[in-house]
Amino acid sequence: MMENKGLERQWLIERLETLSVKEQAQLAAAIISRDQLKALSEKTGEERELAVRKMDPNTAKEAVNLLLALPDYEVICPAGSYEQLGKYYLRYEAGQPDLIPYANLEQIGWNYEDSHLGIFVGDCFVVLPRQEPRQFYDGTNLDQLPDTDWSLRLKLASPAVPEGVWLCLPDSTIDEEERMDEIRLALRELKVKTVQECWLLEVRCSLAELSVGLDEYQDLTDLIYDGNDLGYVLQEQGQGEPHFLEKFRAALEYEQCHDLKLALDIAANLNCYDYCPVSETEQFGEEVLQKQGETVFRDPVLQGGIDLKAYGEAQLEQQGYLLNTAETGYIRRNGQEFHHERTEPQPEFGMTM
Repeated sequence: MMENKGLERQWLIERLETLSVKEQAQLAAAIISRDQLKALSEKTGEERELAVRKMDPNTAKEAVNLLLALPDYEVICPAGSYEQLGKYYLRYEAGQPDLIPYANLEQIGWNYEDSHLGIFVGDCFVVLPRQEPRQFYDGTNLDQLPDTDWSLRLKLASPAVPEGVWLCLPDSTIDEEERMDEIRLALRELKVKTVQECWLLEVRCSLAELSVGLDEYQDLTDLIYDGNDLGYVLQEQGQGEPHFLEKFRAALEYEQCHDLKLALDIAANLNCYDYCPVSETEQFGEEVLQKQGETVFRDPVLQGGIDLKAYGEAQLEQQGYLLNTAETGYIRRNGQEFHHERTEPQPEFGMTM
């Protein structure tokens, strides 16, 4: 229990230290609307770290769930007044920018607030979730948290802000002009107009299998686009494919992949891997026996006498499957062609674990 408490506090400290500009607005709105963690929001640096380490278990659990729920808070910017909010609505949601000179923007802003409950935070309007955010963390399942709403966290610096600020990928507006999300909010905070005016201080990835060195990308824009693509992969989960994330991570380990570009190629070629979750080894064993005929299942003497789980595990190993380190599933390469879009084929692509 004490070990879990230490991991929990460290998770909170790291997440609070790497909040993006957008997430800071989301957190402020969440704290105001839910009347939680006000004392924590008023502290920074060492004071905040000390406050986290002194948290009682219920408050720490509340804090983890609040931070996990931040993606449910939509940030609209610039929209620090009803007039700006009305202009935003006409330009981006109604698709009627030509009406802006003739509109009562303040009235439209009021109307927008009535239909989208939200809070003004600085020059942002943060739309609150319509439903109570799901409580993912129960105080014990830290290692099972669904923390894949993001791919990379980048700390960028500029001449005006050399200490840097964080942005979190993916950014859904990356190819849209003027709309402000993670990247443009960070650039505005850095007092620059383009990414080319910034330099990279630090990179963090939500997948422990991957590591991105500061000198790995010559062009910061390329890193942002690759990080954005990985973010979409993690959010879309293979369009709902069962066990997608477990299979993806097992494939990363199978290929000894620590490179972002290779990870994106693997994600696009998951059809090249056969995967069986540990929870389905019994079913796998049963299916192997059924393919051999119905004799075993029709023999009354054998009923209940075959350990299908152990048989399934043995069959998986005989068929070339490897159990991943986390022992969550068995994986192997199949005969389908692997298409390299971002990387070059390697002579010894693949491994044995």
